[in-house]
Amino acid sequence: MNVKACICTDAGDHRKINQDAALVKVANSRSFGRIALIAVCDGMGGLPKGEVASCKAIRALETWFHEELVLMVNMSLERFWETAETSWNRLIAKINGDIRRYGRHRGISLGTTLTALLQVGNRYMFMNIGDSRIYYTKDGDVVQLTRDQSLAQRMVDMGHATDVDDIDEDKRSVLLQCVGSHTPPTPQVGKGFFDKNTTVIACTDGLWRKITGQELYTRLCPQMCLTDEDMMHQCRKLIDTVQERDEKDNILVAAMCLEF
Repeated sequence: MNVKACICTDAGDHRKINQDAALVKVANSRSFGRIALIAVCDGMGGLPKGEVASCKAIRALETWFHEELVLMVNMSLERFWETAETSWNRLIAKINGDIRRYGRHRGISLGTTLTALLQVGNRYMFMNIGDSRIYYTKDGDVVQLTRDQSLAQRMVDMGHATDVDDIDEDKRSVLLQCVGSHTPPTPQVGKGFFDKNTTVIACTDGLWRKITGQELYTRLCPQMCLTDEDMMHQCRKLIDTVQERDEKDNILVAAMCLEF
């Protein structure tokens, strides 16, 4: 299997600090072949030091990839996925505690979203806390894997709105869970299979609020991802489009093209 990947981010025209962070890691294993991890975090802009929270979460995931994941690759595939999910839950609790302690020592509150996808062969597992998103390309469009843990999504689920875009911007930014909260968050976790070549796209709300699924597909379908440089160019085009539409938040998109 071949993997091409890139990360592209911009503080935007209205923010001095970029509180978004991302990670893409790829490794070869003797038992499972190519393994890849993609993750994005969005530090909460309404709280101080959001960039610290997002950076702590990404660094912890990177350490997990290098130090814990390597211990699992000799397991059976079924046991591997069970162990990985348990390990992720422990990791979330640890990151949450680290961010909480950092805040207590400085007398502040801080937090971040976190969404990540781990791929082994044609199988994947993802987790999500907050309202960053993961999509993958399929059949001429994109499929959204994650479900926003936000007030806006709850209003849609309860029938008070038909679409997140119909809700006031102030309400759309309210999260129901984040990493760094008083109570450790409960991540949304899902597992599945990729049935053909695909591009996995992880992004913060600064991107998805102003971009359609069809635009994501057009820019980042496997046919457009011939090289890492091509992917970076297409991601930059997406960010330029969002800025032209007057997005006021930080903007981040990470992409990982998987060729089976």
